[in-house]
Amino acid sequence: MQSYDDGDGLSLTFYCKDPESNQDNECETFYRTDRGSWLVQVKKRGPGVGAQLIGLGEDETFGELSERTVNAFVQKYVREHYGVDLPEGTG
Repeated sequence: MQSYDDGDGLSLTFYCKDPESNQDNECETFYRTDRGSWLVQVKKRGPGVGAQLIGLGEDETFGELSERTVNAFVQKYVREHYGVDLPEGTG
């Protein structure tokens, strides 16, 4: 696992990415932080989408994440934390 500290005092470790991506650097990706939280790399969306969000703070942003990437995250997380292999998403 690769870690990187960008000077913000937050260190990231790669966790998983879109399983259907071509594995380049431009795809949806989850990272663990050293603060016990998650950072998500997503596709940027425009102000029309942002206007639909409730209570977006000035220091917050938004993006779109596919269901297949969320499924990959949930499967990996459940396997690591609970020792259970979930089947592929049913939705």
